[in-house]
Amino acid sequence: MSSFKLRIVHISDTHITRFGMHLPDMLDKCLSIISELDPKPDVIIHSGDITDNGVLDDYELACQKLRAISHEILFTPGNHDERNYGDSLFKEMIGPVDFEVSIGKAVFLLLDSAVPDSDNGRLGRYRQGLITSKFKALPEDTLKILVLHHHTIPVPFAGREKDILEDAGDVLRVVLDAGVDLVLMGHRHVRNAIQVNNTVFVNAGTVSCVRTRGRLGNSFNVIDITKDNIVNINVVNINGGKEETRWVFKLAHKQNK
Repeated sequence: MSSFKLRIVHISDTHITRFGMHLPDMLDKCLSIISELDPKPDVIIHSGDITDNGVLDDYELACQKLRAISHEILFTPGNHDERNYGDSLFKEMIGPVDFEVSIGKAVFLLLDSAVPDSDNGRLGRYRQGLITSKFKALPEDTLKILVLHHHTIPVPFAGREKDILEDAGDVLRVVLDAGVDLVLMGHRHVRNAIQVNNTVFVNAGTVSCVRTRGRLGNSFNVIDITKDNIVNINVVNINGGKEETRWVFKLAHKQNK
């Protein structure tokens, strides 16, 4: 019997296209590795930049590839998905851009941080308010998980700080005040995790884009949360197929139920 109470596969920045910097072999390897995971994931989170150009052909190819996975996938849009009026195609072909899902004792809030035809991001007062209203009233033993594309704090090894969440400071304050347990993000093509107060901020690397950093390569995260509220974040190197535990955190103020 697994000691996990929740297993999340966290993928990001697939940049699917026939006309760009996409690595289809890496995407296929990633999906194959996910299909063989044991235990199986409770949910797969894609934290944005599903497509590279936001055009119809990209979205059609992305749906063909990703909808073949037998597990549930929750998507949030990235800046590349909202290029070329791609935000309309996301809503038509993928789903809503702001929504809430409950899986067991976990509540996921997925928010659109992208700004159409801009690489910068922004949540704004309305979505900041959603973080407060959705999370603050939840019972203490609920896992509160926020998903967005843009990073809220700087990511090591990602190069010059740019294409940022323009209201990152206000978002950080709202997240900490609302007692969010995990924030899942992408955008910088670098895997990273850090705990600020009682919140763990997790970035996924790029699954299948050629724009990797140094020798970090293409990767995704497997996040296991145990019954003792320990968060194990395992980075899977897609080319090597190896899973390594990189970060371990303890969630604060949780009742073991």
